[in-house]
Order: sequence, then C-alpha cells, then structure tokens
Amino acid sequence: MRFIRQSFKRQIFVVFLSVTLLLVIFGGILTLQGFQARVKQDYEKRDREQEKIIGEKILSMISLSEAALDGIEADEVLVDSLTPGRKNTIEIYASLYDKTKDIRGFSTIDMYMGENCMYSTRSGYKSDPLPLEYSVLKDADTKNGKTAYGLDPGNASESGAPLILARKIVDGNKPGFAVIRIGQEAIESELGSQLNAKDGFMLTNRFFRPFCLIGAAQDGKTLSQIRGNLMGGILYNTGLKGNIYIEELEDYGLLTIYTTPPALEESAIKAGYQIILIQVVISVIVCLLVASRLSGYLSKPIGTLALAMKRFRKGDFDTKIELSREDEFEQLATGFNKMTTQLKETMEEQVQAERQVNETRIQMMQAQLNPHFLYNTLDTIKWVAKANQVPEVATMSASLAGILRTSISESQFCPLSKELELVQNYCEIQKIRFDDKFQITIDVPKELQSAVIPKLILQPIVENAIIHGMDESINGHIYVAAIRDRRDGKDLLKISVQDDGKGISDEMMQALNNDDVETLKGHLGLNNVNTIIRLYYGKEYGVMAFRPTQGGTVMIVTLPYSEEEPQ
Repeated sequence: MRFIRQSFKRQIFVVFLSVTLLLVIFGGILTLQGFQARVKQDYEKRDREQEKIIGEKILSMISLSEAALDGIEADEVLVDSLTPGRKNTIEIYASLYDKTKDIRGFSTIDMYMGENCMYSTRSGYKSDPLPLEYSVLKDADTKNGKTAYGLDPGNASESGAPLILARKIVDGNKPGFAVIRIGQEAIESELGSQLNAKDGFMLTNRFFRPFCLIGAAQDGKTLSQIRGNLMGGILYNTGLKGNIYIEELEDYGLLTIYTTPPALEESAIKAGYQIILIQVVISVIVCLLVASRLSGYLSKPIGTLALAMKRFRKGDFDTKIELSREDEFEQLATGFNKMTTQLKETMEEQVQAERQVNETRIQMMQAQLNPHFLYNTLDTIKWVAKANQVPEVATMSASLAGILRTSISESQFCPLSKELELVQNYCEIQKIRFDDKFQITIDVPKELQSAVIPKLILQPIVENAIIHGMDESINGHIYVAAIRDRRDGKDLLKISVQDDGKGISDEMMQALNNDDVETLKGHLGLNNVNTIIRLYYGKEYGVMAFRPTQGGTVMIVTLPYSEEEPQ
C-alpha cells in the first residue's frame, strides 16, 4: 500500500484498474448469469408447453381406450362371446373391430375368458395367457367394472413393458375381461414428432416401474437415478444435470416424466467465462495505457505546483506559476500566485508596522524627558510646597507624579479605571494652569472600568480638547463617557471625549478620520494614539472625530472589549 501511495501515477492506475475490473468482472458475471436465467426461463416455458402436449397425447390415448372399453362392455355380442357355448366368430370379430376402430392404430385389443385369450385384434396369433391370480386381471376382477392399469408380465424388461388396461365385463366361474395393450413402440410412434433428439420421455406407474422409455431416457439410467433419490429421501433431480418434469395423469395411477438437456451446456458457460477473462486482460492493458497518459497529464501541473511551493518555503516570495490550462489546475496556480503576493504584502506590512511601533515608542520616550528624574524631582517639590504652605504647587506635583508613575511602568496596557485616574490627575494640573476655566465629568459605569486598554491613549485626547478647544472659553466643560457595544458579532468598547469649545477644524477632522499621517504630524499625541490602537487591534479600530450640532468636538475611541491584554 505504501508503494502505491508514494506514486500519483500508481494511484491512478490502481483506481482505474479497480473500477474497470469491478465493472468488467461483476458486470460480466451478472450479465452471464442474467442471460442463463433468461434462457433457462424461456426453455422451461417451452418445456412446460411441450410436456403439456405430450401429456394430452397420452391422456387422449387412455381416454380413447376407456371409451373403447365402455363400448365393449355395452355390446351384447362381445359380452356373450365370453360365456360358455358355441358362438359366431365372424359376428364377434365384426363387433370387436367396430368398437375398437379408434384405438387399433396404437394398441392391441384382446378378449379373455379366465386367463386365456379368446379373441384378439392381433394379426396371425392370439396374445399370451395372463395369470388370473395376480397382475392386472386380478386387479380388474376386484374393481368390479372399473379399469385396472398394469404391466404386461410376459413382456416386461428394464427398458419397459406394454401398458395393459383391463376391465371385467362378465362375472362367473371364468370371468370375462376386455384387455387393451399399448406397446412402447406405439407410444413412441405417437410422441415421436413432439420429442427432440436430446429429449427423453418415460411413462411409469406410481412405483416408477416403466411402461415405456423413449429418447434420451431409453437406457433407464435417469429413471434409476430418480427412483434412487426418492428412496434415499432426497430431491428427485439431485445429481441430474438436465431438466426433469414429473406429472401424474389424473386418477389413472400413471406418471409422465419428461427430461430435457440443460438450457446451456457447460461448454457454453465456460466460453462465457473465457470471454470475461479476455475482457479482464484487455482492461488491464487499456488501464495501463490510459493511466500512464492521464497520470502524466495530471501529474505535470502537480509537479510544477510542488516545485513552486518548495521554492516558496525556502524564502523565494516572488515565486509564480504559469500554466497554460483552463481547468482546476489553472485555478490552483492563480490561487497560489495570489497567496504568495498577499503573504509578501502582509510580511512587508508587518515589517512596516513594527518599524512604526518602534518609531512611536522612541518619540514617546523622547517626549517623556527622563521620567524617573522628573518623578523624583516632582516628589521633592511636592513636600517643599506643603512645608511652605503652597497647595497649588503640591497638587500639580502630586498629579504630575501620578502621570509619570503610569508612564514609566513596563506594561503597555492598564485597566480603564487606571487610565481615567491618569486623566483626572492631568486635568487637576490643567485647571490650575487655566485658572479653573473648565470642568471635567467622567461618566463610566463601574462594570466597564475593568476593561484593559493601551495606556496613555485618553490623556492626549483630553489634552487636545483642553489646549485647542478651551483656549477661548471661560466656563468650558469636558465630558468623558464609555459604553459597551455588541454589533455584528463583535464586542466593542467605545470611549467618547466631548468638549463644548470652538470645535475641530474640517481639515483636522478629515485627516484624523482618514488616518492622514502627513497632516497629523503636527499633532503628535493624536497621531500616536491612533497608530498604537491600529497596530494592536487592526485598521477597523482607532479614533474618530465629529462636530455635534450644538458645537464643540466629540472624539470617539473604538477598541475591542477585553479584560485581558492582547497576545
């Protein structure tokens, strides 16, 4: 099996061969068996019709013989001929010939007084005596006017014996009988035109003792086999190759056995299987040729694909496949080319993104101006301000220290609650700077404050609202809110920063919404926030801006909602 799996050509050959052999072998066998069954059915139908005709002929002979016996029994001359006394022989024979004219062509008619034949239609001599104590005359004597059927004991052999029909027509010390003998030659003559050369016919009594054996059954072997099977308690046709049909002739105690050869000889069946074998050999040769051609046609583009993929794995991202086909392989080649192009573009985008992240981090570090030094210095200023009772300086120092503490932490993410605390500290500093010209309201549900977001993304937005939105306001207001929005299968966190200042310019709003890096270069904070969010989460997230109808500016930060840092 492994040897086959290692070769595409061998796999195609095995598949073709299996399918072809399955169709040829099973199809051929089913066809041959179906043909045999149909031929057998047709032959059996023909045999049944032939058997019916033969049976009707035998019945016709027996019926005519019964009618002749009825005529003899009703004739006074013939009845009187079997009583003691001198009789007119010419008158007797005239009556006998008249009553038996319909059956003399196939039988001999005798008139018996006791066991001796008195009159006969046989030319030249009378029939042999029949014992009165046994055989057919004994049966006829006991049946009182009914016909008895039996074998002629004087002429019986293994190949058959004449069929005797006897009827007692006179009672007395020496009863009188009318006896009809139907010989095998007569039956064969009557049935000869109905039997083919290989057919056989047997007429027997109920004990399978033969009256006549004709045609293929003449040697008696078939009858002997049937008799032996029945005596052995098995099916009568066991061990016999031909077809055998056994019928009982009404109430006469006779059996007709009709035999025919098999519908198809063994030689014909062997020839059919030889044809199937030849078809199998031809199919194997054709499969070899077709599989070789087809596998070459199919494996060539597959080999091209495999070679291109190998080059791609080794780092050749400019690998392309050119196939002059219009089938699925051409679609695979096109898909491979698109995949390599997209992978190359994706890798270039990843390199560019990493470069932007590094540049952004450098800019943020440069902007932090050594936060460790500033934090320590501000902590000192705070305690000096408290000692000299200058609360504004202490407040500014404490708030700025909180901002710096967050900025110097190693983690790039923090809970939303921590970011809101940083925004609050920043606004405390700016309130002192702008002499309390604005107020800030933070309205974020407590259940959302555990959401994890990149740190320092709200402070630049709030700073932009204070510096650019509140410079001309006397009593301004900044409103910070957050909601959790589930839409299109995504769980989103939306944070809005709204001010009631002079509002954002069209140029700035368009640049922010379209991620115009060149225009945003003058607004380092917003540009960094937008860049960081999209680098972490994708281009569908970031900062959007719009102007409400009542004035001012609304900045909306859209992030995926999560309470864990992204991996």
